[in-house]
Amino acid sequence: MRELCALIACGVILLVPGPAGAQDKSGAWTGVVTESASDCRNIVKARPGEYRLTFVQKGDELLITEAKARRPYRGFFGSDTPGQIQVRGTYADAGGYVTEEVFIRFAGGDSGTGQSVWRWSDGWHQCGGRFRFTLKKNRPE
Repeated sequence: MRELCALIACGVILLVPGPAGAQDKSGAWTGVVTESASDCRNIVKARPGEYRLTFVQKGDELLITEAKARRPYRGFFGSDTPGQIQVRGTYADAGGYVTEEVFIRFAGGDSGTGQSVWRWSDGWHQCGGRFRFTLKKNRPE
């Protein structure tokens, strides 16, 4: 009887869905920038339009790479914020460095919305901007 109860308990645990962040987000995605603002004169970032992205998820870690620039953004899903993630990227651009924080809220396994806040600095000067976007996972061909 004890073994049967233990087996039933294990089955129930396996049937309970995990947090939304636990769903594998790996694959090709399309991001559409819907709104963009910048106070930089020398940097144009996130013009409205479509961007191709690759998501690679390993456990709770998510790596996002934009197809053209190939800059990595890394973050972790937290158990306290299921279906949401914050990823960060830092890279050289226009004689300085850009630090970008991207916040994504997933709606199920194949879509989401997000926003980014970024700062550029060359050590003497700085400026920045923000943008909003939607995400849709591409279907395999």
